Amino acid sequence: MLCMSTAEEKLRNPLPGSRIEAARDFGIDLTLLIERLRKTPEERVRDLQHTIEALEKIRGSGSQKIKDAL
Repeated sequence: MLCMSTAEEKLRNPLPGSRIEAARDFGIDLTLLIERLRKTPEERVRDLQHTIEALEKIRGSGSQKIKDAL
C-alpha cells in the first residue's frame, strides 16, 4: 500500500508549481479523488453500476412525463 499512500500524499500536499496544485487552486476537490483511489476496482464498478441505474430511472421518469404531456 506504499504506492497508494505516496499518491495520497501527493494529492494532499502537492508540490509548488505542480499540476496537482494548479488543479486544487482551480477548485477541484482532490479529497474526492483520494476517496475513489481508496476503493477497490470492484467497489468502483459497483458504484458506477448504481449511478447508471439511477440515471436510467431519471431518464425513464422524464420520458414518461413527455409521453403523458402528448
